[in-house]
Amino acid sequence: AAPTCGAPRRQRRSAPSRRRWPILAPPPRATSVALLSALLWAAALEPAGALLLEVMITSKWSQRARRDIQRNALSSCFKLVLGDHMVELLFFMGDYNNTDVAAAAREQEEHGDLVQVGGPDSDPAVPRDATYVLDRPAARTYRLAHGSKWLAENRPDLDYVMYLDDDSYLHLPRLFGHLEQQGSESLAMGFVMETNLDWSRTHVCELCDPCGPCRDEQSLQDFCAQFPDMAYGGCVMAIQNCRIFDDGEDMASCVAGKLSGIRELSEYFGSKVAPRWMLGMGWTFGKRIVRYIGRNADRLKVRGAADVMLGFWLAPLEGVSFVTMNEGQFHDHPQERSTFAKGCSTQTVLVHRMKPENWQADFDAERCVLRCGEQGSTDE
Repeated sequence: AAPTCGAPRRQRRSAPSRRRWPILAPPPRATSVALLSALLWAAALEPAGALLLEVMITSKWSQRARRDIQRNALSSCFKLVLGDHMVELLFFMGDYNNTDVAAAAREQEEHGDLVQVGGPDSDPAVPRDATYVLDRPAARTYRLAHGSKWLAENRPDLDYVMYLDDDSYLHLPRLFGHLEQQGSESLAMGFVMETNLDWSRTHVCELCDPCGPCRDEQSLQDFCAQFPDMAYGGCVMAIQNCRIFDDGEDMASCVAGKLSGIRELSEYFGSKVAPRWMLGMGWTFGKRIVRYIGRNADRLKVRGAADVMLGFWLAPLEGVSFVTMNEGQFHDHPQERSTFAKGCSTQTVLVHRMKPENWQADFDAERCVLRCGEQGSTDE
């Protein structure tokens, strides 16, 4: 779908050059988006060594408060970025659905940073951190593909795209520190995962340490006997998932649902294992990958969960430079009940699952510092 908001398509030039873009700040209220775009591409040539970073956030129309938080936070953090690096923040939006169109137009007039690429505005409720497949395009997945297409066509001089979740804190100066060290157009940097889509054949000793109590528990054996298509360990893993995510549901029905979901995933993705992918909290792609996704946006699978889908998008591409941010650089807020929760440190680049109260209590805008809610836990 063609964008209906944001800057208009850039005119083709015979010899395109690298251009300076507006920094994270709203346009003057009296300046039209069209005029702003004209000024955008008429600015001075970018100094050598400067990086052009696009921050892409897929957002629901109802999440105006989250967009305002990101505008303020990233604007504050950008002031501390050293050198001549440039940043543009854009929010990629879906169909209006029941949105107040007049309110959307006012927001666009005020900030000029909304790009409507279409697709569903939101998805049905699914369990947290679950891999899923829908019967229509998944909202974020669709916008990631078509937002990349928009950027490839309208921001051809970009160096990197930071795909950021709308509830993630980003320390821009530290991110640029990592990008300066990489220098790869094929960069794929994030919290890297390698997982099985089909875990029904898991051995019980992979779950229990020591193994004996689980292996020998007669009640578990009796329960799992009704699922002959699952290994005993797979059944135990399903039980654990049901206790975490489906509290109160009949256990046999829940386990049967997990088995059905596994089969659906494997059939849709065509594999029992997901290629290397990145958690949805945020990741960075170099321009070669952005262009690749953009060129193929109309052909890529988009019905699955966005983060796992990344692995399948990248799998056919030669020369991807994976950089892991799993050692404290990217993590969830420590107050979250999450495998990926961690306290802040001087390594912290991104913190996911930020609530409004976390921003208010923990974020120092002047220094781009986040105190992560644990005593003695800070990124200062």
